[in-house]
Amino acid sequence: MRKIFKGVLSYVFLAIVVVVSSMILSGASDKELLNYISPLYETLYRINYNYYDIKNVNFNKLIDSAIDGMIKGLGDDFSYYYPPSQMTEQQIEMEGQYGGLGIEVTYDSENRAVKVVSPMYGTPAWRAGLQAGDLIIGIDDQPVSEMEYMEAVNKMRGKPGTSVKLTIKRGSEIIEVTIVREIIQIVPVKSGITEYGNKKIGYVLLTKFNEPVPNELQKALRKLYDKKIDALILDLRNNPGGLLDVAIHVANQFLDAGKVIVSVKDRDGKITERYISQGNNYPKVPMVVLINNGSASASEIVAAALKENGRAALIGQKTFGKGAVQRGFPLSNGGTVFLTIAHYLTPSGKDIHKVGIEPNIKVEETQGTTSTPGKIDAKAYTLTEIEVDQNDPVVKVALDYLVKQLK
Repeated sequence: MRKIFKGVLSYVFLAIVVVVSSMILSGASDKELLNYISPLYETLYRINYNYYDIKNVNFNKLIDSAIDGMIKGLGDDFSYYYPPSQMTEQQIEMEGQYGGLGIEVTYDSENRAVKVVSPMYGTPAWRAGLQAGDLIIGIDDQPVSEMEYMEAVNKMRGKPGTSVKLTIKRGSEIIEVTIVREIIQIVPVKSGITEYGNKKIGYVLLTKFNEPVPNELQKALRKLYDKKIDALILDLRNNPGGLLDVAIHVANQFLDAGKVIVSVKDRDGKITERYISQGNNYPKVPMVVLINNGSASASEIVAAALKENGRAALIGQKTFGKGAVQRGFPLSNGGTVFLTIAHYLTPSGKDIHKVGIEPNIKVEETQGTTSTPGKIDAKAYTLTEIEVDQNDPVVKVALDYLVKQLK
């Protein structure tokens, strides 16, 4: 037990070094640093030497809980901690496949709940009617407020075919829904063509900004342009975002060379990075981007870049408002702390974090939109070529707008 405790102390020592390093930069004295860190060491010491059920203590779990609690104490819903066991699964998800419900979530520190950023198109969560902004307050009748964030996330995942009961708070309404888990095969790029007003309109639906997107988007656009489309719809509704470099690639497919895509502002207010479009060889047909309050992060980067550079009009609802940049800092225990280190700025210099992006044309989503459960077959979300739903009111407004632009 003493050896285990010594290992734990090495983690604590590392934490002290990190805290000391960061606080020296802010001018804290050595005495102040010790005052901040001492209670953590004292607590571990008392557990090790005084706690009754010491034989059943898992010190690694204690450290994971302490780090998770420390990050939650920041009050930043977009900073979080992944313990060692979660890192491999996260990599699998970004590569395009994982088991679960098909929702992008974050932690809501104010409500001590898991907040839905977006249900992914066609997945079990989408078909069950989960919406952006829903608060998951219970999982299988256990309060989320009593769980660590990643414990709650892991409880929603599980063997395909098994079910999980979620208690949802939506405004003042409490909803209970049981969802059957599936293997989530993320097909991030879907496309199609529809005839409308004697015009041929191309449609591209992006469900996530993950690693397969650059190649899949190029394939989809080549097919559409080879068929001589007159205009294009890019649908980013309920797209929770993903990788920054993928967002840059997507914006490049639509912007002329030399246009600003996004800038990064650090905590001192300095612009540390500015991403400029490299351009493309595609025809510049009239274009719109569909957005809603489930469009977040990378979706907002692309939407803002196309709107502010005059390349496309935005149609739908205001976006989610996630303009924070996270960086992962690996820890010696194999876990990773993800901290907000900067904010994204739109080409015009706007910080849209917790603000969102307003559409050029606002359209309320109703029955028949991409957020409607039951609209497609259970496995249809695995298709890459799809039909364009002209009965979707947001799509209908987009089609009318594009046809008008072509006159």
